[in-house]
Amino acid sequence: MHRVIKNVASWHRFCSDHATAAPRDVASRTWHTVFEQVTYSRATEMKVEDLRYYGKGFSDAEGSWPPDVIKRMKRAAMKVIAAHVTWGLRPRFMMAFVQGRRRARSIDLSDLRERGMTNESFLATQLDYLAMFWALAELFDTQRAVEIMTEVMDASAREPMIYCLPRPENVYAVGPDPLETFADYFAPVPDAARAAGCNAIDLSVSDDDGAISFNVTWCVWLELATRMGVPEACQPNCYSDQIIFPEYFAELGIEYTRTQTLACGGTCCDFHFARERTEHEA
Repeated sequence: MHRVIKNVASWHRFCSDHATAAPRDVASRTWHTVFEQVTYSRATEMKVEDLRYYGKGFSDAEGSWPPDVIKRMKRAAMKVIAAHVTWGLRPRFMMAFVQGRRRARSIDLSDLRERGMTNESFLATQLDYLAMFWALAELFDTQRAVEIMTEVMDASAREPMIYCLPRPENVYAVGPDPLETFADYFAPVPDAARAAGCNAIDLSVSDDDGAISFNVTWCVWLELATRMGVPEACQPNCYSDQIIFPEYFAELGIEYTRTQTLACGGTCCDFHFARERTEHEA
């Protein structure tokens, strides 16, 4: 129980540090939600199946973002873009965005839908993102668009990403070993991702130390960007993982690493989760 309380306190600091627009309000809302859940967790043991988005594809988690979270995300994103697109450029940018949106909405998604990608909220968010990226690439160039949208992720992705993950105190409510809990939590993900049409995943757990290898070999985020004609647009999406995952898992005593992504030319996106080493082991 002391460990749970310690990590909940760390989660409070984490939310405060990584809230997006109106950080004080966001941190307050997140913390009150966490506090209510802690009260529940102290009285009730949880099963891994009770954790948020257990057995769901990541696209379904993104497609479940609350409207107020999406609103704050978009507001933070537009603030960054406005800083780069000066008043004199804005008419051209708006025309390019309209063209980009038409281009995105003309993408044939029939085979992806047959594959299981039917989350319309997720698709709408991704297609709007691609239209924005395409407009920036038309206005500047592709590399500049990557840089601006990476800055957008820094400003806007933290709160939505938090909603895609189980609350840390709930992870501890399942059992004392978070890595073991995540091994069970990740177990249904390959089938869930395939059913959702968002990823092809190879998952393995080491018999020696329980380390988890989570390799994504196909990704709908990259597929959509490629069909839009801007595969580079997936790179900022990949970067958003790095905004949250290292610190989130560190709070649970789990070391997270990733050395390559499909979007940057890798053979897979190689997510790796291992038990955090002590100072003596390091």
